[in-house]
Amino acid sequence: MERAQPYEYRRRELVEPDWTRFPGWRAVTRKEWTSAQWQRAHCVKNVAQLRAVLGDLVDERFYADLQADQRDRATMPMLVPPQVLNTMVPSGPVDTDAFYHDPVRRYMLPVASDRRTDWPSHPLAARDSLHEHDMWVAEGLTHRYPTKVLAELVATCPQYCGHCTRMDLVGTSTPAVTKLRLTLRPAQRYQEHLAYLRAHPQVRDVVVSGGDVANVPWPHLESYLEGLLEIETVRDIRLATKALMALPQHWLAPQVVDGLARVAAQARRRGVNLAIHTHVNH
Repeated sequence: MERAQPYEYRRRELVEPDWTRFPGWRAVTRKEWTSAQWQRAHCVKNVAQLRAVLGDLVDERFYADLQADQRDRATMPMLVPPQVLNTMVPSGPVDTDAFYHDPVRRYMLPVASDRRTDWPSHPLAARDSLHEHDMWVAEGLTHRYPTKVLAELVATCPQYCGHCTRMDLVGTSTPAVTKLRLTLRPAQRYQEHLAYLRAHPQVRDVVVSGGDVANVPWPHLESYLEGLLEIETVRDIRLATKALMALPQHWLAPQVVDGLARVAAQARRRGVNLAIHTHVNH
């Protein structure tokens, strides 16, 4: 007996929305848009910068709503790459109502009116909801499961999501949350990670994250990965990044593409599983 699917799955051609539909980007060229450096330099970090991009496509009600959330409730600072902002209201006219209802806007630019006044946060919500900091065996290295560790190499991302589960560490402080800080120099932190892994051969799976590994300068990340590949007992390495969606220009940069090829070839020779994993909200 056949049963109907509960959802209708549709395939559609993926076409990047025209970024020049936003007043602030009408003169932006394709060369600029495809540059990771340009994307990072033109991230929206505050209400004034968002207004400079959107202009009067949305009214002052929205900007005031956003400012109120940043002042009173936000657990993450504002940081929206142009690539992500351009996915909001991808078709149809951009106006206040469409912007309010866009699902990407809801998690990247939460506003005060998005939150329930009687229940603005879950009653059991915690700053470090997964208790990763409590399980640090070295700064930024969480050993929760016997054979797996989480390596937080950096406390920043190319974008800051309003629902971040690492909001205790990631990003700059907000009026609602004073963040923890990584205090060691990166080279020292990385060496302490590698020393711990050499001393604990039961660990075979390393999730390399942050923040987002796209914010680790490639030479530093490649050096760290080479260190992992020299440890015989490490058999699985996963690079955690949302920048595949939020800043694909980074992963398409020649230096990164060539570097990944070198690391992948070394992993293949050693029989180590190397993967990039991501998550996409839509």
